[in-house]
Amino acid sequence: MRRYGSMALAAAVLVLGALVTLGVTSVITGKERRSAQLAIQRQSDLAAAAVAGEVRRYVDTIDNVAAALGSHDGLSPQAFDRATSRIPSLAGATALVFVVPAGVPEVAAVQDAWRAAGATGLTLKPAEGIQEHYFGVYARQLDGNAPLEGGSDLGDNPDLADVMRQARLSGHAAVSNAALIAGGQRRTLSLATPVTGADGALRGWVVLGLRGEGFFGGALGEVLHRRVTATLSATQTGGGLLPIATVHRLAMPGNALRRAKDIGIAQRVWHLEVSADPRDLPGAYTDRPLVATAAGAALTVLVTLLVYLLSTRRSKAMTLVHESTRELRAAEREARDQAALQQAILTSLAEGVTVVGADGRVLLHNPAARQLLGTAGDPDTLEDWPAHYGAYLPDRATPFPAAELPMVKALRGVSVDRVEMVIRNPTHPDGILVSVSARPLDRSGGGPRGAVAVLHDITALRRYETELAQFAAVVAHDLKSPLTAVHGFAAVAADALSAGVARSGPDAAQAAPRRPDTAKVAVERVRQGAIRMRSIIDDLLAYTTARDAPLNLTDVDLGAVVASVVADRTALAPPMQLAKASTVALPPTPRIHIGDLPHIKADPGLLRLVVDNLIGNAIKYTPAGQTPHIEVTAVSDPDRIVLVVADRGIGIPDGDKARVFESFYRARPADYGGTGLGLAICRRIVERHGGSIAVEDNPGGGTRFCVSLPTADHPTEPDPIAALRTYGMSADAGWERLMRPSDVNAS
Repeated sequence: MRRYGSMALAAAVLVLGALVTLGVTSVITGKERRSAQLAIQRQSDLAAAAVAGEVRRYVDTIDNVAAALGSHDGLSPQAFDRATSRIPSLAGATALVFVVPAGVPEVAAVQDAWRAAGATGLTLKPAEGIQEHYFGVYARQLDGNAPLEGGSDLGDNPDLADVMRQARLSGHAAVSNAALIAGGQRRTLSLATPVTGADGALRGWVVLGLRGEGFFGGALGEVLHRRVTATLSATQTGGGLLPIATVHRLAMPGNALRRAKDIGIAQRVWHLEVSADPRDLPGAYTDRPLVATAAGAALTVLVTLLVYLLSTRRSKAMTLVHESTRELRAAEREARDQAALQQAILTSLAEGVTVVGADGRVLLHNPAARQLLGTAGDPDTLEDWPAHYGAYLPDRATPFPAAELPMVKALRGVSVDRVEMVIRNPTHPDGILVSVSARPLDRSGGGPRGAVAVLHDITALRRYETELAQFAAVVAHDLKSPLTAVHGFAAVAADALSAGVARSGPDAAQAAPRRPDTAKVAVERVRQGAIRMRSIIDDLLAYTTARDAPLNLTDVDLGAVVASVVADRTALAPPMQLAKASTVALPPTPRIHIGDLPHIKADPGLLRLVVDNLIGNAIKYTPAGQTPHIEVTAVSDPDRIVLVVADRGIGIPDGDKARVFESFYRARPADYGGTGLGLAICRRIVERHGGSIAVEDNPGGGTRFCVSLPTADHPTEPDPIAALRTYGMSADAGWERLMRPSDVNAS
């Protein structure tokens, strides 16, 4: 079986090598084919550019001659000689002729005019049977042959007559059809351009005779590869194309590459065809595919033999390797499991864990540490930590000394516990209070090889400590006052009621009379003190419930909750019912308008506490003797419901709006009693429901509270520092309350 397996593996390698070899060969062949296509295209473009450039040069030459001739009022033979004496070398050019037109009645007059201009021996020889004659007046021979006889009528040549008419109509140079002369051995054509005087009138033409092979052979031969054949064809009389020049005439195989291109030449379209044997083009067909095939085949055979030889011994080698590495693989698996477990533990920890090496470089941050430190990158040294992370002393102003960092002390071998620092950076703009403990790592080698630190966010803890201190202070202060009143007025009532009790002895006749009115007033003040203490205790219990009670989210009819609160707030308490029967004036009954209120997902008890506090404050903070006007409405959208409680009361000064949601804060404590917990309770309950609460002026007077609650079931516990920012507390004031709870106790 092992032998068959080795053979199968070798066969697979052989097939794979053959496929790779074929693929490489195909790629090389395709690349050479594309190279050949590009090469023939470049040759075609070069040939077309050469033909167009050469024709442009010839046209520019006769245009210059025509301009020079047209500048003379009377063109003499001497002027013609001067104008044509500097003509550059024009390959294939035969003669340059100045031709003038003449109608049948005008022949004699034209002859006399040109004789008068200096062509004294000129005799015009009109051809028969044509209506317009074209006479050659002056000529310059360019090919060394005998000069053209003056006075010849070129109008009997249809091609020449046609090209001159085209030039006259267009006002530009034109080229004639190609023609065969000398028994079909020579291919000729002519260029003609009009000659106009200073007044713009046509005076004649400059006609340049050309031989196709001489004209284009030189231009094409200079740019084309010697193994590329190019044939230029022009239109001929009667239609069709007549080859006028062929360069590098070679026999082409059946797989020859060909390119054809039409070229616009002086108001006519010529046809250029370029062809070449792909084997003659540079970089087109080489021996590389053959070499690649041979090399690939040899390499495939060699690798196949090598694989076969190695695979026959593979089983034994693998057995030896497995035996020798079994313990190593077991240790590796155990190490991976331990590393995964440690990573999972570090990731799941709520406390931040940071590990640094002996050089102070950070080796590890768990996610909690990264979140607490608030930056993605790490400094190169521990000395840069305070500036990089924004570490300050608890006073929030002094940068934390680098030498006192817990990590630095741990690297020196000193264990550090619960060092407090403030981290303030763009992630934590208001700063968070962090407790850091650090330990050195591996001191057995004569010194620490690193240090580990545990970071714990104690911002919320310090906030709760502050609140606890405030709680104790408020309880001590607010309960002491009504208790003192109860004690004092109870003594007054006792004295008033005991004043008329009979006494024995000599002073019995002088006993003071009872004072029931005084006792009644004192008892009423005792009752008010008890009510005050009960109100304080209720507020403190409500505040604790709002903070710690679990949420019981159900579908709540917000309208029913508001209606229940309104009914309770507008009903007379028993003491008031007793007072109603007396002459004591009762406070005005509040006027409360309730709009259409939706259902919402919330804790019904806590939500009722929010509504009760807001409506109670609206009634409470209305000037004495004035009827409270309150409006409760709601605005909803698919994501949120906003409950609005608006009143026409005394309003809240702008300077107090930012602090009314703080615990134990009262805007006007001298005029209105209370613990200052009502709006803090509202804020805490709303935040636990994932919402927010805000206060603003009510247009027309009073205050408007807006409670925004999500429609979805996703209550979240608020971040204490985010809460400080949300409700406008200054960072300094907030931190003063967080950092120094002892100040509250001292007050």
